[in-house]
Amino acid sequence: MGKALSKFSARIFPLVALAMSIYHLWQVMIPKMDPTLHQDVHLAFALSLVFLSAMNVKKSDKPGRALISQLVSLFFLICSLVSTIYIYTNFGALVNRAGRYTSVDTVIGLIMILAVLEATRRTYGILLPSLVTIALLYGHFGYLLPGIFRHSGYSWPRLIASVTTYLYGIFGTVLDVSATYIVLFMIFGGLLEASGAGEFFIKVAIALGGKTRSGAAQAAVIGSGLVGSINGSAVANVASTGTFTIPMMKDRGYEPHYAGAVESVASTGGMIMPPVMGVGAFIMSGIIGVPYAKIALCALIPALFYYVTCGVSVHLRALRNGFNPLPDELIPNKKELFKKDGIFFLPLLAIIILLMSGTSVMRSAFLGCIVLVLCYLLKNSVRNPKFILTKDFWMFLYNGLVIGAKSAMTVAAACAAMGIVTQIFVMTGLAMNIVFFIKTLSGNVGILALILTMAVTILFGMGVPTTAAYVLVASLAGSVLIELGFDKIAVHLFIYYYAALANITPPVASAALVASKIAKSDYFKTAATATRLGLPGFILPFMFAYHQELFLMGNPISIISIVLSCAIGLFCMCACFEGYIFRKLTVVERVLMALCAICGIDPGFYTDIFCYVIFIVVVGGQFMQSRKAKKAAT
Repeated sequence: MGKALSKFSARIFPLVALAMSIYHLWQVMIPKMDPTLHQDVHLAFALSLVFLSAMNVKKSDKPGRALISQLVSLFFLICSLVSTIYIYTNFGALVNRAGRYTSVDTVIGLIMILAVLEATRRTYGILLPSLVTIALLYGHFGYLLPGIFRHSGYSWPRLIASVTTYLYGIFGTVLDVSATYIVLFMIFGGLLEASGAGEFFIKVAIALGGKTRSGAAQAAVIGSGLVGSINGSAVANVASTGTFTIPMMKDRGYEPHYAGAVESVASTGGMIMPPVMGVGAFIMSGIIGVPYAKIALCALIPALFYYVTCGVSVHLRALRNGFNPLPDELIPNKKELFKKDGIFFLPLLAIIILLMSGTSVMRSAFLGCIVLVLCYLLKNSVRNPKFILTKDFWMFLYNGLVIGAKSAMTVAAACAAMGIVTQIFVMTGLAMNIVFFIKTLSGNVGILALILTMAVTILFGMGVPTTAAYVLVASLAGSVLIELGFDKIAVHLFIYYYAALANITPPVASAALVASKIAKSDYFKTAATATRLGLPGFILPFMFAYHQELFLMGNPISIISIVLSCAIGLFCMCACFEGYIFRKLTVVERVLMALCAICGIDPGFYTDIFCYVIFIVVVGGQFMQSRKAKKAAT
C-alpha cells in the first residue's frame, strides 16, 4: 500500500502543481473570482501539494513508519479538500450569516485549522504551528492571565469560527498577499530556474568578481544577491546557490563556517535588495499605500551598503589570509557569457519598467513571465527555428510552472497560519495592548521604541517566513513608531529588515542552519559568524530611521554628506572586525577604526570631521607602510 501511495503522489503532485500555476496565471488575465474565494482556491492547492509531497516517502524510511506517515498525510489531504470545498460551496451562506455560526461551521473550521497546522509543521518544523497553538489557547484562556495579556476569553466554537468560517483570520491580508503577489513571483522564479537563468546569474557573479583575491566569496555575495531578490526566501536561496558557492569558497581556503556564513548573509540580503526584494516591496506598497517605485528607491542605498560591506569584509579576509584569485579556467568570459545568455536580464528589466510605469504588481509579474518565456524561446530558436515544437520547450514550461507552485505551497501554508495569529491578536485586544506596552516601556523615547520593535520582529521572524513576520509585526508595532514621528516608509522598512535578518539570528538562524549543513560546519559557529558579517544590516535600519537622506530624500548636499559618512563608517567597521586594510591592523588602529565606525554611522558635523580625520590617518598610514614594505621586499 505504501508503494501505491508513493506512486499516486508522484504522479498527481506535478499535475496539481501545474494546475495551480495555470489557475493563478489565468486569474491575472481574467480576474472574475471573489478575493476570498480566490484565497480559498489558493489554499486548497497549497495544502494539497504539501500533503501530496509528504506522501512520497524516501526509500530509506522504514516501511511501517513510512506507511503511517503516508496515511496521516492522506487524512490531512482529505481534510484540506473537505474544508476548502465547504468554504467555496457555502460562500454565499457564510457571508449572509456573518457573525453567526453553525455546528457544521465549527467542525469545518477545526478541520481547516488542523490541516494548516500540520502543513506548517511539515514545511517549517514545530515552531510556527506551536506559535499558532499558543495563540489559539490564548484566545480561549486569556481570562486567566494577568495585566496587558488579560481578556474575557472566547468560547471554542466562536474562536474557531472567527479565524475560519467568518472569513477572517486564515482568509485575511496575509493569505491574500500570498494568493495575489507571492505566488506569481514564485512562478516567475520557477521559470527562471527551469530556463537556466539561475546558473547564468551565478556565472555572471563569478565573471564580475572571480579575478579578485576574494573571487569565490564575491561570487557568492553577488550571485546570491541576484537570485535572492527574486526567489523570496533566504533559506531556498542558500539551498540552491549555496551548493555551488560554499564548496567553491572552501576550495579557495575559506573556513567551512565562514563560507557558510557568507552564503547565508548574502542570501538573506536578497530579501532587502530592489527591485523585487523577495516581493517585500509589493506587500509594503499594498499595506501603507505608497507606490512601489518609491519604496524600491528608498531601499536601494541601504541594500547597496549591506552588500558592499559584506563584499569588503570577505575581501579583507582574503587579503589577510593571502588567498589567490580563482583559476582562469573557472572564470567565464564576460563577452561570451552575455552574448549567450544576457537575454535573461530582459525579464527582470521588463518587470522593473512595468512597475515603475504604474502597472499593477500582479500584471507586472504575469507579463514578466511572458517576457521570460519569449526570451527563452528566442534564445533557443536561433539555433533551432522549430524549437517551439520540440519537447524541450514544453518541458521547460512544465518544469517551471511545477517548480513555481512547489515554492508557493509552503509560503501559502505559513501565511494562512500567520493569519490566525494576527486575527487573534486583534480580537483579544492584544495588538493594542502591545502598542500601549511599547509606548509605555519606551517612555515615548524613539530609540527605545525602535529597540523594542527590533526585538519583537526578530522574535517573530525566527522560523517564520519573512513576509508573514513582517505583516504581523507591522500590524502590531508600526503605528507606535509612526506616532513617535518616524517616517512611514522608514518604519515599515525597519520592521521588514529585521524580519529578514531573523534568518541569520541565533538561536534559530534558519539560513545559517541550511548553510552549515552544506558547508559541513558547526551550526552555532556559522550562525555567530553570519551575525557578525551581517552586523551592518542590523545597524542600517536605525541609521535610515533617523536619516532620511539614506532614502535619497532631502537636499543633495545633505544626501552626499550623510551617505559618504555612513559608507566610511561601515567600511571602518569591516576593517575593525577583520583586522586588516593594506596590512594587519595594530591594536591602536583597530580601536581607532571602531571609533571611526561609531562616528560614521551617526552622522553629524563634529562626528563627521572626527570620522574623516581618523579614516585618512589610519588608511593613509596603512597605505604608506604597505608601499614601503613592498619596496623593501623588492
